[in-house]
Amino acid sequence: MTQLTVSTWNINQRSGLGRQVPEMVVTELRQLDADIICLTEYVKTETHNLFCARLQDIGYEIFEDDRSFEFGNEILIAIKSSLIFDGKFITINNDDSNPNFLRVTVNISGKELNIIGTRIKTGGKDIVEDFKERKIQLDNLISNLPASHENTIILGDFNNGFFKQNDDVHSYQGKAREFYSYPLLVKEMSQLGLTAYTPSDVNSWKYCKLDHIFANVPISHETYSWKFIKNPDYKSQVGYPDHAILSATVSL
Repeated sequence: MTQLTVSTWNINQRSGLGRQVPEMVVTELRQLDADIICLTEYVKTETHNLFCARLQDIGYEIFEDDRSFEFGNEILIAIKSSLIFDGKFITINNDDSNPNFLRVTVNISGKELNIIGTRIKTGGKDIVEDFKERKIQLDNLISNLPASHENTIILGDFNNGFFKQNDDVHSYQGKAREFYSYPLLVKEMSQLGLTAYTPSDVNSWKYCKLDHIFANVPISHETYSWKFIKNPDYKSQVGYPDHAILSATVSL
């Protein structure tokens, strides 16, 4: 059995307001040394090529959407080059009805693995309509998943709102979360044979747990880490990560 480490991190580029990826992000990723990295709220800033080159220098193959979104949020996935061959990627329309999405299929130790990075988008002044639109994005995410028998990991920022440990899909009647929530997300994924992995201790963003892993392969040791805020170059502002790093072990 092959064991891999996987990490997902919202780096808060917020549609290009952070005009470059801070050097501290590369520093933290080097120290993290995960086999698979997924970055959400990634933006192709003027330092995009340099950032990718830095990741390649420390041993990663880069997978990205080759379209241009004029400083829009995207997904970037990096996988250790020594682990893979025959990698390919799939994207979907990046309009308001779809989440940020990147699906990478690779062969690792003779087994095919689908790695899907995603972020459910937020926006709109009407919070109820916003959460209804998030559910539409979830539906479109699901419609673009591999067949249920394929080895699949989905990871990223699901923007599901606040939830308590024992909440279910009926816990938010009369609230925006009636239409999209963590319990609903777990239920929908479970119906596809995908188990939710969400750390139970600290939050991943302010008062919420928004970053999760869903998989039909064994996952263990899922944790949120805020250690990066101790980096002397870290700043609490747009352009610097504002979510915890979610890491876990994958067994193939």
